[in-house]
Amino acid sequence: MSKVISFATQKGGSGKSTLALVLAAPLAIEYGLKIAILDCDYQQSIVKTRKQLDEPSLAILRESDPAADYPYDVFPMSLKSIFDFIDNPENDYDLIIIDIPGRADGEDVFNALTGCDAVIVPLVSDYLDRASTAEFMGILEALKKAADKAEVDFQYFGLATKRISGRREEKEMDDYIDELGLSRFQSYLSHRMVYSRASTLHSLLTPAYRNYAGGTKDSSEEIRRVCEELIEKLDLPRRKADVEAELEETTDTTPTEIK
Repeated sequence: MSKVISFATQKGGSGKSTLALVLAAPLAIEYGLKIAILDCDYQQSIVKTRKQLDEPSLAILRESDPAADYPYDVFPMSLKSIFDFIDNPENDYDLIIIDIPGRADGEDVFNALTGCDAVIVPLVSDYLDRASTAEFMGILEALKKAADKAEVDFQYFGLATKRISGRREEKEMDDYIDELGLSRFQSYLSHRMVYSRASTLHSLLTPAYRNYAGGTKDSSEEIRRVCEELIEKLDLPRRKADVEAELEETTDTTPTEIK
């Protein structure tokens, strides 16, 4: 059965849609997972990225390779429709990612969260974000306790984003979450411009696109560590085991469709 996760937060601007974009393409391309994103956010950032930025690139790519296609599926969807999609036996995805609207109120949001195997909460270390995020994760902890009592699988994790190395607030965020007994990833994503250039067509683990987007080997390592930890926590299949060796063999020449 498909694993279902959501990127959710109680406060806007934490980068949940960006996080979904950064991880989906590598998980599909380098790790070989069959993925669908359900874009339920009001801003439809992921749908717009595909339509406005990646569709023209795919058209150019198909001039030389008619079989070229997106590495994963994206569907604009209301929260009320996600269960029809998840429960459809014809959908044989390894992973379904739901981009939840940037708010934590409303029955539709909480219903969507309880329908997930895991909820991933972007952690931003600024003080006001920290308090709001911890409150939201406390709600998820209550949902987990209820799920455990009902013997239903449910997990939640904080994942640090926009992290600035050496900044005191980063350690304070980690300590704060740990002291509350809340779950978090050990891996993280730094505050890098390259992540804002994530694509629904190209992976930031592919050296050619990573270099074009202004990334480095350090950004690739961050993404890879998050992908590995996500796969381990959700017990996802590993269809392509030797990711690092495959990436080293990839040419650094910038593809013509993104020039």
